[in-house]
Amino acid sequence: MHRVVLAAALLLTCLGGYLLGRRRHGLSPGGLRDAVAATLETIGLGVLFLGANAGLVLLLLLVLRAWSGRFVSVYEIDGATIAAVSLLQALLYRWWRDRG
Repeated sequence: MHRVVLAAALLLTCLGGYLLGRRRHGLSPGGLRDAVAATLETIGLGVLFLGANAGLVLLLLLVLRAWSGRFVSVYEIDGATIAAVSLLQALLYRWWRDRG
């Protein structure tokens, strides 16, 4: 049941954003298609940054293990933090690239 409530809330906020953009700000449906394409591209960049960040953190942990002689758990990696930072990196890179 909670999934239905979540889906309904997300649908209503999407609809509200669409109506606000069309009626209040005069945005075009073509602009929405461009925004969706840019969003998907940014998500793809985020996935690339996530892979690079996770790989680098794993490499650093393995080097730390070998260098210190102590066991350092791979489970110490906070996946949510890496994912959030990767998305921010993707947004920043996208905005920087778009602005030249």
